[in-house]
Amino acid sequence: MLASCSQRQEATQFDADSTGIDTTVLRVAVMPAINCLPVFYAERTGLADSLGLEMELLRYQAQMDIDTAIAFGHADIAYTDLIRIAKLNKAKVTLSAFASCDEPISLISLKTKRVKQVNQMKEQMIAVSRLSATDYWCDKLLDSTRTSYDDIYRPQVNDVRLRAEMLRQGLIDAAMMGEPYATWMTMLGHKRLFLSKGKQPQLYAWANISATKKQQKVFLDILKEATEQLSKPSEAALLRDILKLEYQLPPTLVDSIELQPVRQVSAVRPTDTEEAEKWLSKRTRKKP
Repeated sequence: MLASCSQRQEATQFDADSTGIDTTVLRVAVMPAINCLPVFYAERTGLADSLGLEMELLRYQAQMDIDTAIAFGHADIAYTDLIRIAKLNKAKVTLSAFASCDEPISLISLKTKRVKQVNQMKEQMIAVSRLSATDYWCDKLLDSTRTSYDDIYRPQVNDVRLRAEMLRQGLIDAAMMGEPYATWMTMLGHKRLFLSKGKQPQLYAWANISATKKQQKVFLDILKEATEQLSKPSEAALLRDILKLEYQLPPTLVDSIELQPVRQVSAVRPTDTEEAEKWLSKRTRKKP
C-alpha cells in the first residue's frame, strides 16, 4: 500500500473579477509570531474577503517548516526573515522580500540561573533556530561581550512554542525568542537579558514567492487595515481568542498579558538585506 502526507494544492489559473482584483486563492505561510497577528485577525474577521482577496493560511510552528513550504511551492506569500530568504535564494529558490517587520527578539534566561548579563552566559545552553534572525542576534550578543562562539552551546529548537515550553520546564538555560512567548516567560519570572526592538537590522519580512502584483498590493492593504483595527479596545476579546487558538497561550495568561501594539510594516531597507547576506556568508564559512 502506498500513502502520501502531501496536501499540496496546485496553482489555479488566474482569474479576475470586474474590478480587476485577482481572485485566485492566495496561500500565505504564517507562524505564531507577533507580526502574523494581523493576518490571523484578517482571516477571523473576513477582512480579506471584504477587500476582494480569497486568502488561505498555511499554519506552521517553525521557520524551517515555512522554508519547506516555500521550496515545494505550497505558499505564495510567506512570513520569514532576510537570512532565510538569502539562504533560499542561494539554493535557487526565487524569493523577494516586500515588507519589513520590526519583530522583537529577546534573550530570556532561566530564572533559577544566577545570570543577569549576557557575558555570564559562558557554558550555557541558548536555544535558537539555526541560520535565522535568532541565530544572528545571538551572534551579535556574543560578539558584544567578546564571548567565544565555542563557549556557548546552541541547541537548535525550531518550534517557537516548544522553545518557550523547554525554558518553562528548565530543560534549557536560555532561549532567543519572539513575542508573545518572551513576555509569557518574563511573567513567569524568567529574565530578559536582551531585546532587539527598534535595533537595526530589521530582519523579519513578508516575502513574495508566486503572488501576483495585485495580490501583493491587496495583501499589504490587509496588513495595514488589520494592524489599525487590532489597536482598538473593542477588539480586545477577539485578540485574546486569537492568542489562545493560534499561539496556544494558557487562558489564564491571555487574560492578563499586555503586549505592545503591532507596528505597521515598512519598506525593506537594502542595508538590512546586505547585512543578512553578509552574516550568512560569514557564518556558512564557519564550522556549524
